[in-house]
Amino acid sequence: MTTVAISGADGALRSRIAEALSQIFDQVTSFTYGLDEASLTDVQCLVHLAFSDESDQRNLISLLQLANEAEVSQLVVVSSAMVYGAWPNNSVPISEDAPVRPNPESAFAVHQADAERTALEWADIDPNRRVTILRPTAVASPNATGLIGEALLAAAPIRTRRDDPPQQFVHLDDLATAVATVAQLDYSGVFNVAPDGWLTAKEVRELVGARPIIRLPVPLPGRLDRYVARRVGHQAPTGLLPYTRYPWVVANDRLRSTGWVPRYGNDQVFVAADAGMPWDSMNAKQRQNVSLALGATSIIGLLYAAVAWLRRVTRSGDN
Repeated sequence: MTTVAISGADGALRSRIAEALSQIFDQVTSFTYGLDEASLTDVQCLVHLAFSDESDQRNLISLLQLANEAEVSQLVVVSSAMVYGAWPNNSVPISEDAPVRPNPESAFAVHQADAERTALEWADIDPNRRVTILRPTAVASPNATGLIGEALLAAAPIRTRRDDPPQQFVHLDDLATAVATVAQLDYSGVFNVAPDGWLTAKEVRELVGARPIIRLPVPLPGRLDRYVARRVGHQAPTGLLPYTRYPWVVANDRLRSTGWVPRYGNDQVFVAADAGMPWDSMNAKQRQNVSLALGATSIIGLLYAAVAWLRRVTRSGDN
């Protein structure tokens, strides 16, 4: 009998993945380090859903020590495509051979990269151990959206005047079947998890619909983080500004070669998961006030830039 244990992030993500695994393996158990009995006896494969804080990193190290004692030989880590970082010189799309270089201001991306490194170090100790790393793009679905997917959906209408990168969203069901697919593999490796292709800036504008694309000078990181937190209604991941300015869409060829096929496209996930922005519930007067406020903000930003330029010119003339 083959037993798979799931650890790490709790909630809808774990439930959906457990459901997909249960259709393939004999037994699927849920394991929470520090709460459940400290044993992984009879477990052949451990699936770890990486969190985004330092406590999860400590728990993962302890969890892998238990895996040593139970002689678990296979580990699947659900990380994030954010570990590639969002940089102006990224390839479009990014393949699994690209270096891991998360943007340092994003704690979520940095912690995912730490979890990957810890897992690979664990595998290096014993040649019989296999580690498979999944790097999904922003995860979303109608009733259960990941932290990053939720935040990026909220930030979708906000764009600077220079940056309109492509965007990707993978359905939670497709991530669950990807985990079940790689858990059956006999070799280690890294796999991106994403639908075919991505959404262009024009397609995002069309999907946003009647809501305005808010065009501003390059926003301050803190301002974007506060806006996203207000939009989602709770504490959201911070440091997302680069991921709204530069491309980080990924290729799914390697995962597709295993037989995995995404059921949902980017546009389907976007439309199904997008709960609508505050603009949708505003009356005409409220929309007018918001538009005037945004216009004033843009003008102030442009005036500030002009004053800064004049100061630089004046200084250079004095020198």
